[in-house]
Amino acid sequence: MSSIVRFLAARRLARTVVGAACMTGALACAQPAPPISAPLPAPVPPPVSTWRAPTLQVLGAEQPVRLASLQVDVEVAGGAAETRVQMVFFNPNNRILEGKLQFPLAPGQVVSGFALDVDGRLRAAVPVEKARAQQVFEDIARRRVDPGLLQTTIGNNYELRVYPLLPGKTRTVELRIVEPASSRLQVPLGYADRVDALALSLRVPGAAAAPELGGASALGLRFERDANGGFVARTSRNDTALPKEPIALRLPPLGQAPAIATEERDGQSYFTLKLPVAQRSAARPLPHRVQIVWDASGSGARRQLDRELALLDAYFSAARDTSVSLVRVADVAAAPIRFEVRSGDWAALRKTLETTVYDGASNLGAVRHDGVSAEALWFSDGLANYGAPWRLAFPVPVFAISSATSGDPVALQALADASGGRSIDLATATRQSAADALLRRGTDVAGVSALGARELVVQSQSAAAGRLVVAGMLTAAEAEITVRLRDASGAVTTRVVPVRAGRNPSRLAAVQWARLTLASLEGEARTNKVRIREIGKRFGLATRETSLIVLEIVDDYVRHEIEPPAELRVAYDRAAANIGKRRVESEAGRLAQVIRRFEARVAWWNRDFPKGDMPAPLQIAKSEAPANAIGSLTAPLEARRQRADGPMREAAKDDDRGAARRPLPAAAPAPSGFAESLDKSVDTLARAKKNVASESTATTISIAVTPAAGASAAIKRLQAARSDEWARVYFDERRANEASVGFFLDAAEFFLAKGDRDNRAFGLRALSNLAELDLQNRQVLRLLAYRLQQAGEIDAAVPVFERVVELAPNEPQSHRDLGLALADAGQAQAAVDRLYTVVTGAWDARFADVDLIALTELNAVVDKSRRDGRAVDVGAIDKRLLRSMPLDVRVVLAWDADNTDVDLHVIDANGEEVFYGRNLSYQGGAITRDATGGYGPEEFALRVAKPGKYRVEANFFGHRQQVLTTGTGLMMWLSSGFATPAQQDRRTTFRVKSDRGERVVVGEFEVKASGRM
Repeated sequence: MSSIVRFLAARRLARTVVGAACMTGALACAQPAPPISAPLPAPVPPPVSTWRAPTLQVLGAEQPVRLASLQVDVEVAGGAAETRVQMVFFNPNNRILEGKLQFPLAPGQVVSGFALDVDGRLRAAVPVEKARAQQVFEDIARRRVDPGLLQTTIGNNYELRVYPLLPGKTRTVELRIVEPASSRLQVPLGYADRVDALALSLRVPGAAAAPELGGASALGLRFERDANGGFVARTSRNDTALPKEPIALRLPPLGQAPAIATEERDGQSYFTLKLPVAQRSAARPLPHRVQIVWDASGSGARRQLDRELALLDAYFSAARDTSVSLVRVADVAAAPIRFEVRSGDWAALRKTLETTVYDGASNLGAVRHDGVSAEALWFSDGLANYGAPWRLAFPVPVFAISSATSGDPVALQALADASGGRSIDLATATRQSAADALLRRGTDVAGVSALGARELVVQSQSAAAGRLVVAGMLTAAEAEITVRLRDASGAVTTRVVPVRAGRNPSRLAAVQWARLTLASLEGEARTNKVRIREIGKRFGLATRETSLIVLEIVDDYVRHEIEPPAELRVAYDRAAANIGKRRVESEAGRLAQVIRRFEARVAWWNRDFPKGDMPAPLQIAKSEAPANAIGSLTAPLEARRQRADGPMREAAKDDDRGAARRPLPAAAPAPSGFAESLDKSVDTLARAKKNVASESTATTISIAVTPAAGASAAIKRLQAARSDEWARVYFDERRANEASVGFFLDAAEFFLAKGDRDNRAFGLRALSNLAELDLQNRQVLRLLAYRLQQAGEIDAAVPVFERVVELAPNEPQSHRDLGLALADAGQAQAAVDRLYTVVTGAWDARFADVDLIALTELNAVVDKSRRDGRAVDVGAIDKRLLRSMPLDVRVVLAWDADNTDVDLHVIDANGEEVFYGRNLSYQGGAITRDATGGYGPEEFALRVAKPGKYRVEANFFGHRQQVLTTGTGLMMWLSSGFATPAQQDRRTTFRVKSDRGERVVVGEFEVKASGRM
């Protein structure tokens, strides 16, 4: 039995590994927590609405960017609450930075607005289709001007990107958040430890009685009557510490009368109805068999595990005798473990849950019903970030239970509703109310209909909270809303509520309808994309399909055809009339250019190049670097820095402080590169060829990949440890490296290299943690997918590549990567279709020869399919582009970071170095155009390889990112016999430092002659 198996089987070791000691008789402690010696007290009921205050993250800043000023204004009206937060940030560093506000929202909350200061005034964001907004933001950020972008990531997580944060200057950001006004609200103020200036206002217009305040004593808040009606509480302070605990607001009781609010918006009347419901509940019968799904992914350690175990305590006390099937899920779903609970004693199960080790991504779609349980209890945050798309369906009722502040409550609600169960949010429920939701049946909605209204939506099918919220659109001046309710005994009652247009006006009623409608759609977001996008654009909301963007100048709105905010409308119309619409290259024109360049490649492939020794006048000295050297080769790097034709070289000379607002030089028109260079170089080589006898030989080619060097201290510990210590060392180091891409990559490499099945499974789990590090970071996701592909886990890699396409459909690399993965997965037709998208797409000029590279790969897939007897349909492809061109040697270099310059170098058997400055060798080795501003790829191709050794190197030159990163991931694909039945591939993934030039030896080909043909 391997050490990994012994470790996973002996879960008691987890206490040592994760640093947590939990007692069977006490509530579970969240990992990692200190040992406890006595039971924890019952949790204090939190407010109904809870969310975490966003804080600005600036990776790698020498000094923290400081929150200088905070203004928070809360208004409760018409059954909803809107919180407006204005933050002023100060950058004390001497360089331009990009900041990110990353924050989760509570269930039911939506971002209804965002503004950023431009030229000293706040400018409102406008809604744009999500992928397009990302493209526009990055396009403008490359010119060092002022875009701001707010977007969703996964679940209830949001990200706000602010650029630039200028040295010694401030930026102002404003957020607006809308949520239902339940009986209790909370106002978090933990945006920073302290601020220079704080202004806080809580307003409840129209309230008959003053709300109660909790946690506000330190600020001296108290409600007073407002001159305009209702109540208000205000305070302002200078140089003050911000309270860690939120301010709690208990609103006056709703009473027995329905609360109605209406709003006229864009010619449409909206209404919201909050209906009090009498509570009559009864204990529900509990089954004799239950399945427990326990999310053991890395993020699971951040759940409030004590609350979850307390809820299970109540469940088994009520169930008494039952059989339990426990399934723990991370990157894979573990085999079920059976437990028998008798007389409410679940100590063995509890101990197993307490010693769970949390590691890996969340593949919730891997969970299957055990076939015998009558209901299932799911303990998860709902963030399915790994594996195939999660189908929100289960054959038995699911009680979806979450205690995390960051998660996907919409998905959990959809899972529960679809199965006839219930969603329970332990972060917002009291201990008793959570137990009641799990163990008792209350009043549910049997149906809602209307006369004079349409598009009705209900906040929840359960009225357990004592109220029911309904929203819709009025089609008549007066309408009747009919609500049918089913109580715990099964009896159905009917309530009819009249609603009149224009009565009880509220500026939040329409947003309430939009919020509830989005919640009903996002449970199945993949099939509701168009509808979600339409609502997001109509109401200016950040959704799964729309983002909110701020641009600096009117011309940017015109150039990207984005409707501006109202104050820029006149200038926008004037500029649009003067500039006219952008001239877009026609599809036919793009295709003609690809055909011309492909014909040049065919001409190169058809030429015979000399395979003898190079003539003395053309001889190039071999590099003196040894084959296993990793470091800088001075001469080529120095020569590179003397180039003046690329924006990277110009940018490298700029002083950030002096060039804060100076845009980068525009990229020169991209030369045809491969075509023109070949035409010029081939004539020279042909003349030399007359003096050299050519020979044709059959060859055998071997590939050797150079291992990465420079292991981190954590990996050195693993290397020095005994095999039975590996797991414990990994988890010990994981605690200090839980946000490190390099650590998980290196750890995965360590375990995968051992070769046996158990270590491989452990390595793949370590690798899957990359899916949890940053929910929106396509750089990290690309690296994860490449490494999975390298490991042969193509079924796991494909969904990650699909996620990257969703995040960056405007980047050809996203489609190429997916196409190649689909080919590896045996989906040849889908692969060809995807690769042809790369060939014919209208991509940014900085993406060099990616279309030509994808076309080479497309033809290889087509040819292989024909050889395998499974020909694909190529009817949509221009026949002039269909030609497979086998190669003895092919190398493709790509990288994971945008705005980055990496070069491919190949030193061939003649000692001749082929790279961007010498893109065609004496023996015919050709390299594609230099990619200096995207992700590559760059390709080296050689049809007939002269016997000898070929060394492959990657030269990292630098990047233009304002976010400091810990390294750039390089992905190299080496092939011999490309596009032939004898094709052999080696893929390798490694990282280089991003703060200096670095040249890395990747591997070698050795070509051996095996006889004259």
